[in-house]
Amino acid sequence: TVILHVPALADLAAEVPPWWADASSGGGWLGAHGSQVIDQVRVTLGEFAGVSASLVHLRCSAMTAEDSFVVHFRLRSGVVGVLQSSAADWGPYLIETRVAGTEGTAWIDGICAAVWVSDSAGTRRLPIRDGLANPQRPEPLPAGVLHTAYDRMVAHGLDLPPYTRLGEVFRDRILGRAVLEDPRPATFVDGVEGMAVLDAVRRSAAEGRWVEVDRVSLAETRGR
Repeated sequence: TVILHVPALADLAAEVPPWWADASSGGGWLGAHGSQVIDQVRVTLGEFAGVSASLVHLRCSAMTAEDSFVVHFRLRSGVVGVLQSSAADWGPYLIETRVAGTEGTAWIDGICAAVWVSDSAGTRRLPIRDGLANPQRPEPLPAGVLHTAYDRMVAHGLDLPPYTRLGEVFRDRILGRAVLEDPRPATFVDGVEGMAVLDAVRRSAAEGRWVEVDRVSLAETRGR
């Protein structure tokens, strides 16, 4: 279960670029946030087999792109789960990442780097091995720099530490240096796999049915 509720777009005065508000241009909360959550599930739990989804409008505005989504999914391994998020929830922040299994439960404490496990032996915090801990967060931007809701969504600084890690991996691979193999560095194939899941989510929401996620072969990606 992965849940995120934020009030970023709850107020009708909240501004986003025209393309972001337009469903036909690829805008909306699914692409902005859902794409990242899909990557997280693929890296930690495996590939998607199928989805049943709703793209939701909580905010009463002319925006055609969704500000919320609900996705019930099944992975090829048989794991089932829910991705649920809203950028237009007036209530307090709600953040939950939890994996429940037969022998125990693992979860991330909010948006920090603390991972916990609970089972018959009790509850404990898992250590994060060298090379995966996030760099120090940057200093906040000066007052008055951010003007729109979109500015605040993309410049809050939470993404900078993981993107710094991503840049370091790009650099090291270009220079031929050794990099961690777990998690495996992303490739173009991962991008195509992620888009296949997004396409299935949108098709499911539009047609009101369960949709199988297209399998992507290496040969197909080489031809794109």
